[in-house]
Amino acid sequence: MEIDILELGKAHPELVLFVLLALAYLLGRIKIGNLELGAPPGMLIAGLILGHFGFRIFSGVETIGLFLFLYAVAFQAGPAFFSVVLSDGPGYISLAAIATALGALLTVAVSLALQFDPGVPVGLFAGALTTPAGLAAALDAVNSGEAALRSGWTSEQVTQNISVTYALTFLVADIAVILLARNLPRWFRFDLRTEAVRAAQEKHVQDESTTPSANWTLTLRTYEVRNVEVHGKSLAELQHLSQCTVLAYKRDGLLMEVHPDIALQPGDRLLLWGKVEQQDLLDELLGAEVADQELLSQKIVNRDIIITRSEAIGRSLQELEIRQQYACYPIRCLRAGVELALSPELQLAQGDVLTLTGPQSRLDQLASRIGFFERDVDTTDLVTFAAGVIAGFLIGQIGIDIGGVKIGLGTSGGLLLMGLVLGYLRSIHPTFGRVPPATLWVFKELGLLLFLAGVGITAGQGLMGALQSPGPIVLLCSFFIATLPVIATFLFGLYQLKMNPALLLGAVTGSVTCTPAMAAVSSDARSSIPTIGYAGTYAFATIFCAIVGSLIARL
Repeated sequence: MEIDILELGKAHPELVLFVLLALAYLLGRIKIGNLELGAPPGMLIAGLILGHFGFRIFSGVETIGLFLFLYAVAFQAGPAFFSVVLSDGPGYISLAAIATALGALLTVAVSLALQFDPGVPVGLFAGALTTPAGLAAALDAVNSGEAALRSGWTSEQVTQNISVTYALTFLVADIAVILLARNLPRWFRFDLRTEAVRAAQEKHVQDESTTPSANWTLTLRTYEVRNVEVHGKSLAELQHLSQCTVLAYKRDGLLMEVHPDIALQPGDRLLLWGKVEQQDLLDELLGAEVADQELLSQKIVNRDIIITRSEAIGRSLQELEIRQQYACYPIRCLRAGVELALSPELQLAQGDVLTLTGPQSRLDQLASRIGFFERDVDTTDLVTFAAGVIAGFLIGQIGIDIGGVKIGLGTSGGLLLMGLVLGYLRSIHPTFGRVPPATLWVFKELGLLLFLAGVGITAGQGLMGALQSPGPIVLLCSFFIATLPVIATFLFGLYQLKMNPALLLGAVTGSVTCTPAMAAVSSDARSSIPTIGYAGTYAFATIFCAIVGSLIARL
């Protein structure tokens, strides 16, 4: 039996979709220096190639992907978006606004000067700023009929121009921003690593290279008091000496209520919880370790707590005395989907997801003080999720007719708005809208890749024509539109906002929504500090680019 792979693929678009997904990750592993290209650029490359050779995917797949991606991004960003990010919120907003506005102005200027065909300008804008949200808003405006088409042009032609321009300029911009971000420290003569350490001190967010790793080994151990030198010392003194917490206490075989002032006596048995490194000292302090099943029955669990209480927002882990008061240890903190480096000085923001390990009873007490438990279940509230998407779609249809031009949010804007609102409401009212972090990641990642699959396939159909004319000049324009906003926002942040350069570089890459560039900066800094800045601007830049992309498409 012979199988013609090419004909099989052309006859089965569902197969092509999975081939694209596989190729996206394979091509995404291509490295530029020590950095991987990433799955989104990989999907665009794969789509361009397969689209050029006549392969297709189901119509509407990209729309479903778009809905999932935009809503999930906004839902995750909602808490941080409305509460603003730390004390630098206005600064982050201004950086994102400057990058978006300058990118738009440059795009309009070169488009008027060079008289690009319809669709090319908005594809150039979205690609140069590496923004899927801007592209989605533009395609939505064209496909919905809200964008006025030039005489003699169809929406299919304009859509193809948008797609192919975006695909080509996105790849150029991605590489250009990475190279620029890695060279700015040298051009402005500052040491990125040193500035990352200084940012840790200024912003109280130290990274793993300046503090002990959070990946310690924690353990429960039971000891019997035999060392005469600790007789008479209180439990509080023992906890201070060992940096471990006494969770349970027995005297004469009976469980006693743990109280800091209890004085140790010979034969007392203690259950201690803490780092292995510290507990190794307990043999000397107390005596031999013993096996006591009754004491060891204490349950230790890992739980996610979403920060919502005013008592925790803006305060550091050290100020909250999580270890001292609750015998709990933080092991991860996510902010708008970005993992932050842990340290005692890390200041919490509304919507942060803090993962802790500790005794169940203590975690219950802590959660009631700083936020609420993310339920330890795998189910997703698909009713609320679907209702949010439906509401966002309906809101996007509302428009005001001004001089024959319909002005409104559009589908993309409606989805972003509802995602932000419901994400924020979920953070303060945790009784609805449950979406586990892993599920949210799948919605974002798969949604984006499905959307880009459609863009790449469409772009591939007109690839050769675009490469011949006006391809070269568009690629050159994309280089400047990608890099000038980065330079401008960096200068504004450095001299006007006086931000730390390491934190600023992360914020600048977020203002053009370039995740690979953020990874490059973090790698060069040997620090997670730049991710703080990236998380600060990315959500705002996504919203601004969606608005501007829609406006350029309409113009």
